[in-house]
Amino acid sequence: MCFIDFTTAAFPPRDQFEVFRAAHEGVWDLSLAKSEDASFPARQMVWDLGKLVFTRTKLPGHGYAHHWRHIRKTRLDHWYVVMPFQPSRPGDGHAKGRAFPGLHCLSKPFEAQMEADGVLTLFMPRDLFASSLELDDRRNAEAPGRLGSLLGDYLLLLNRSLPELRTTELPYIVEATRCLMAMCLAPSRDRVAEAKGPINSILIERARRLIDLRLAEADLGPDMLCIELGVSRSRLYRLFEPLGGISAHIRRQRLLRTRDALSDSSDMRSIASIAEQWGFFDASAYSRTFRHEFGVTPKEAREAGWNGCGYLVGQSRPQESNHLSSLEYLLRGLSA
Repeated sequence: MCFIDFTTAAFPPRDQFEVFRAAHEGVWDLSLAKSEDASFPARQMVWDLGKLVFTRTKLPGHGYAHHWRHIRKTRLDHWYVVMPFQPSRPGDGHAKGRAFPGLHCLSKPFEAQMEADGVLTLFMPRDLFASSLELDDRRNAEAPGRLGSLLGDYLLLLNRSLPELRTTELPYIVEATRCLMAMCLAPSRDRVAEAKGPINSILIERARRLIDLRLAEADLGPDMLCIELGVSRSRLYRLFEPLGGISAHIRRQRLLRTRDALSDSSDMRSIASIAEQWGFFDASAYSRTFRHEFGVTPKEAREAGWNGCGYLVGQSRPQESNHLSSLEYLLRGLSA
């Protein structure tokens, strides 16, 4: 579960930045650099991953900026990777644009100005890594190129996956993070081999995002995905084998889109029109496939959805704020 979830929007506009600054007290020193009307609407969610801490912060975006710097005398000595990004839809895990992630250490001098719509941050204890020498060489610099893009996609994968993450999966997340960080910042043949698992997870996430963007296109299929992802057909098939295959995954995503539309009382189109939008041109075949997937016919799904009986695609549950805890408190307990 989300450890901390707070928003400044509940406070008077002129108090919002002070609330935001206080939430980071003991971690960073923040100051307001730019605001159109002295307000600072923001929301931050913090996940405790045992040996890691992950935060997703939604910032006000255009017209707003804040300056942040490391505290000179701090008790925290953790590494962290930070990446500004721009969500494509409020609250989701996709990104229309983002900078490359940067690596920093809380105990070393650093300051910068943030003007993005959002930022993802992953904190890691120093002793998670056998040696910090290679990380020190990369400190306070972006990780550019393909490896930087890979690391950025990993942060996006965590961002999207955390609400459904199980406690039993935390050790894998920690080890995957360690292997991927080591490979991206100091690549070698052995480290590439160690990071094979998380790299495959990132490739699947990239494929899912691409499928989501191209889902309505008639030519979406293995050939397109192989070209866009730069992988062979055999590797693409191996990646999606645990999910029932690439074609089955695309079909299910399209069925989910039709189910969304059918359960929307404001969408007055016929069932056939909705099905055709997502590539189902044979009404009988669509009805059989839909029933096989969801256990009801499209007509029954529409009737149940319009009656509020729950055939809507599941949405993430809102988490309650924990006002008795803080990011600094959580980071002080972070250890490998």
